[in-house]
Amino acid sequence: MKSILRYITLTGLMASNAFAAEPALTIYNQNFAVVRDTVPLDLKSGVTEARYADATAHVDPESVILRDPTGKHAMQILEQNYRNDPISQELLLSLNEGKTIDFEKINYANGQSQEQIVRGKIIRSGYVPHYQAMSRYGQRYYQGQMAYASGGAGQPIIEVDGKLRFTLPGEPLFPSLGDDTILKPTLTWLLQTDKPGKIDAEVSYVTGGMNWHADYNLVSPEKGGALDLIG
Repeated sequence: MKSILRYITLTGLMASNAFAAEPALTIYNQNFAVVRDTVPLDLKSGVTEARYADATAHVDPESVILRDPTGKHAMQILEQNYRNDPISQELLLSLNEGKTIDFEKINYANGQSQEQIVRGKIIRSGYVPHYQAMSRYGQRYYQGQMAYASGGAGQPIIEVDGKLRFTLPGEPLFPSLGDDTILKPTLTWLLQTDKPGKIDAEVSYVTGGMNWHADYNLVSPEKGGALDLIG
């Protein structure tokens, strides 16, 4: 079936043409779903930056729609971005490639541990973009990324005391996070409007990684015409 199978909200079932104050899912049985959620906006006269950090990790960025469901505020989307690179040790190493940072090394001697700070320059981080999602984009992309990773690109190179090593010399100690750092998948917009005010906008998008199916049992009695259908 290619039709919509079920419309689910956090509070129960609802009609698909109603605006949901809570996140709502239209789940298909083809490994994708349509998500609708509320985004509180405080619009300024002119350009406003908005952020939505509750998106899934499998958003189709081309499907994203942001609108005012009441139709009272005309918003022009000047720019839209989707970032799915949450902070990890590998990502922070890549952001600091070419820089020298501290590594904390623990040495054990005579039953005691001692901390040592080692200075190392990150020549290559070993970060492979989209490594976890590479199988989503086709066999050619998958094979290319696997070759990239298996060819050594997934292995860090750190320079310590003028010598290169293919392992981290210790636990990396990174500088503070920048203002553009994200902790989970995030949608951002630059919006322009001539009418300021606070509104509850609606964002909708298509996402992968969700599926739905149901099994049914039909019980027919030996006598009589009443059938029991169990889902």
